[in-house]
Amino acid sequence: MTLMDLEVDLEHSGDVLTLSPVSRTDSGLYVCRPLDNDSHDVKGEVQLTVHYLDPAVVVPKDSEVMLKGEDLTATCNALSSLKTNTVWYKDGHQVAKGNTLHLRDASYETTGEYVCEVTVPSLPALHTRGSTHIIVQGGPQLEGPEPLVQLEEASGRTVNLSCEAHGFPLPTITWAITGSQSWQEVVSKASEHSALSIVSVKVTSDVSALCNASNDMGTEVKAFNVKAIPRLTSTAPFSPAEGSGIIIVVIILSLLLLAILGSVLYFLHKKGKIPCGRSGKQEITKEKTTKDDIVVEMKSDTKPEDAVLLKAVNGDNKGNNQQVTMGMG
Repeated sequence: MTLMDLEVDLEHSGDVLTLSPVSRTDSGLYVCRPLDNDSHDVKGEVQLTVHYLDPAVVVPKDSEVMLKGEDLTATCNALSSLKTNTVWYKDGHQVAKGNTLHLRDASYETTGEYVCEVTVPSLPALHTRGSTHIIVQGGPQLEGPEPLVQLEEASGRTVNLSCEAHGFPLPTITWAITGSQSWQEVVSKASEHSALSIVSVKVTSDVSALCNASNDMGTEVKAFNVKAIPRLTSTAPFSPAEGSGIIIVVIILSLLLLAILGSVLYFLHKKGKIPCGRSGKQEITKEKTTKDDIVVEMKSDTKPEDAVLLKAVNGDNKGNNQQVTMGMG
């Protein structure tokens, strides 16, 4: 078995030729002939084309530092036997198409890793990628558009003040607070290109706070003014929902009191302590008419022994319903 262009004999096993691993140099015309036949007319041939896609080459390589406001052009190329497509990504989002990436008027948002992906549309199995890391250098840039923040807080309470700065080199954040002796930093975080600081301040009077972010490229300041509002000691304003709840409670208590009063009156009536209607009057009259005491009228000339006798008779006649009036002459 020979390669016709160079007439190179290839190692083979019987009538099988194995190429491993296949590379772009394996492309060409392959011809096979019987070994026991000197005639060149008996042969078989095949044209082999090996498609390839070389690794992507990105410029600038690895990383690049650029000043804030500058422009930068990055390229990504990969040699291939077929037509290719190139797409750029940053943080998983597509930012450009083609071999060239243009970065203009760089800001801190420009900082990050840019990945180029090269594919072969007609042969999806062929694909490669490369990347470059862009670093934007400059002075601190504080988060938020307002250099002065106005706040109000009730006296005696605490307020959190947040300050975040972007920049390279990494900014350092410091605080200057007047109007409060009680404050502390509760959060301090730093990433590759940003720093975050949060302080908790107790408001006892009007407070002024300055957040100072600085690095080798410059300094930037953000101010906070916190106005202390006196806390009201009066009761909270009436709420319709609370009023409805109070009315319901009053109604329930009134019903309970009425039920208790009714039970007491009924109990007293059953015991005969309270006269009720006509029947009550009859009981009182009856009690007066059935009383079996003997009324004795005594004059001044009554003899002592007669009085004793009458007293005894009166005690012995408890069972008779008689009313006797006696006069002593």
